[in-house]
Amino acid sequence: MRSLRKIWSVAAAVPLIAFTLPIASTAHAGDQRGPLVLMECVGTVAATYVPGLTYLPKPTAIRSHAVVGCPVSAGSQFTQATFGGESSGTLSCLLGPSSGTLTFQWGKGKTSTAAIRSVTAVRPNGNVVNVSTGHITSGAFTGALVVNEVTVLASHPTDCLTPKGVGSASGPVTVTIIQASPGHPEKHPTKGEGL
Repeated sequence: MRSLRKIWSVAAAVPLIAFTLPIASTAHAGDQRGPLVLMECVGTVAATYVPGLTYLPKPTAIRSHAVVGCPVSAGSQFTQATFGGESSGTLSCLLGPSSGTLTFQWGKGKTSTAAIRSVTAVRPNGNVVNVSTGHITSGAFTGALVVNEVTVLASHPTDCLTPKGVGSASGPVTVTIIQASPGHPEKHPTKGEGL
């Protein structure tokens, strides 16, 4: 229980600092009110690692799948989504940034694809505290900024000490889609195009 509290204290102190950086950078583009949050979605994510995470950094592929609800939705009627991610990096049970793509399924055939990379990534004992940012490159909200916050717990953290390593983790995820700054106009669905 003590180790779990340590993990959550890291989650509270480290990534939220980095989370403010990309948002702040869009807040001064001629709009004194700050950036417009187009969507904010929360839910759960499950991730797998190949090969499994150990204390030795090595090239690793990550696949993830998330189901989220979207209580904040400006300009559309999207209320939920699923998304999958594929990324890679040189990772261990302690540290390691990654980069890759997220593909969102909004419903009724509407999708978005985003290219993202980690701005904060700590992995204490295979538990993951990660904040990734990027932009939507195609589909709904093209051009908008994406911030993906993940805090997941390894299924078997002691596997960090074994040759096979930690193969999976799951936990809460928050995804925020923010209006692009001038020069990066985003295409987002109208109310008639929502779910």
